[in-house]
Amino acid sequence: MLNSLVIRAAAGSTLIVGGALFAMQSGWIPSIASAQTGTELTQEQTLASSSRPTGSMTLMLPIVEENNIIVPLAEQSLATQATVVPAAFDGPASAPTAPMTETTELSPLGLPCDITVTATAMPAAMVALDVMAPCRVGAEVTINHSGLQIASATDAVGLLTLDIPAFETPAFFSVAFADGVEETVLVGTPDLYEFDRIGLNWQGDMGLELHAMEFGAAFGDHGHVWQEAPATPEAAIEGSGGFLTMLDTGESFAQIYTLPRATLREGDSVRLSIDAPVTQTNCTQEVLAWTLRVEGGGPVDVTDLMFTVPSCDAVGDVLVLQNLLDDLRLASN
Repeated sequence: MLNSLVIRAAAGSTLIVGGALFAMQSGWIPSIASAQTGTELTQEQTLASSSRPTGSMTLMLPIVEENNIIVPLAEQSLATQATVVPAAFDGPASAPTAPMTETTELSPLGLPCDITVTATAMPAAMVALDVMAPCRVGAEVTINHSGLQIASATDAVGLLTLDIPAFETPAFFSVAFADGVEETVLVGTPDLYEFDRIGLNWQGDMGLELHAMEFGAAFGDHGHVWQEAPATPEAAIEGSGGFLTMLDTGESFAQIYTLPRATLREGDSVRLSIDAPVTQTNCTQEVLAWTLRVEGGGPVDVTDLMFTVPSCDAVGDVLVLQNLLDDLRLASN
């Protein structure tokens, strides 16, 4: 977490310093040299005049056929463009940037227009992803990672920061802009082997919910992890239970549940379910979503999920999707 804060603070400082330098070059504010000259003149004048006096319903859906998607390292050809950080939390990995020359294009703040993508490993197999594109203010960006897809945009100074749960190690990320420009980065997340991770990813404001009932918990009990009670990565690190990460960019959405494998005992289980509250926004709409699952750093399973939300007469009800996610249990040896 500290590494991520340092990187993001440094990015902000770079923009501020760049803006100040550009303003001095443009004559908007006096330069340091001008200030010193003014000081020297004042001192001479002082010496010359020193003598002078200064709701719920259940839809039984069949199990959707799974497409087992394994992302072997050999197929990650783009990874050669980025730096690998083999140890966790040793520092960020970033895509290389070209050296600045006299012909380098600059942003209005005087910063090089190069795109910088940095990925930093964090505790609980999380990754702090930072995109800095000074000449792409408000630009649409699509981030892909092992089947997880997030559509977002840079802010008013060309920055985008997200904390993303890793589904593989090394964790490979691609960052693609709408004009076709793409950058990639690879970072090691060796502690992924200590966790099981289930993700629900979808496009559009469909209001889906991922629920995890830990060790026999009922709805609303302690141990019911969902968007109203997401818990934190710190809880998982302490071994008290899992946590939910929510990625909501307004265009795409993901809810990802993470469970430390060490918390599972013989006979324990975590019951997983997907709910779809019927609203005026999603009623009668067709939902396209997919689930992602990785256990102990193994291969990632991605399963497509399609269904139609009931009519608007059912607004206020909750569509419960069953038989889609297997419970998490202690694997037998």
